[in-house]
Amino acid sequence: MKATFFVLGARVDLYPETLKRAFEEGHYIANHGYSHKYSKIYENKDTVFQEYVECENSIRNAIGNPDFNSYLFRFPGGSSGGKYEDIKAEAREHFRNYGIAYTNWNCLTGDAEGKDTKEECIQEFLNTKEGRTSLVLLMHDSNDKTQTVEALPEIIQHLKNEGYTFKTFYEIF
Repeated sequence: MKATFFVLGARVDLYPETLKRAFEEGHYIANHGYSHKYSKIYENKDTVFQEYVECENSIRNAIGNPDFNSYLFRFPGGSSGGKYEDIKAEAREHFRNYGIAYTNWNCLTGDAEGKDTKEECIQEFLNTKEGRTSLVLLMHDSNDKTQTVEALPEIIQHLKNEGYTFKTFYEIF
C-alpha cells in the first residue's frame, strides 16, 4: 500500500535514507515546511514560502534529484484559521501563483492531541471519519508516536472492510 508523506525538511536532513527509501518505494513525498516552528513559519507569506523551498531542497538532496518538486504543501496547523489566518490567506494565494497545491486533513487519530494508546487513536479515527466517503487521514511518525504505528494495521483493515480504496496524491493529481 502506498501513502503520501508530508515531510519536514529538518527531519529529512536528519534521516535522508528513510525519505529516499519511501520515495523509491513509490510513496508520494509532499511538503510540510522545514521547521514546524509556527513563530518562524508564519512571520509573513514569504517566510511560509521559504519554509516550502527549504523543505523541497532537503527532499531533492535526499532523493538525489535536483529537479524534484512535490507541488503539494500541508500548512503546519492547517491552511486556515487560528492566530495566523491572515498570513495563511496571503500564503495560500502565493502558493496558487506558483502552481503549488495545498491540502488539509479531514480525519485524524488524535496522536498530536494527546491520544496515547492504540485504542484511543482508533476511536478518534472512527469518530472523525464518520459520514465521510473520502478521507485524508492525519497521522504522525515521530519517535513518541508508537500508538500510531500500532493503530495503523487496524485502521487499514477497517477501511478495506468498508470498501475504501487507497491513493497517493500521484493518483489524485
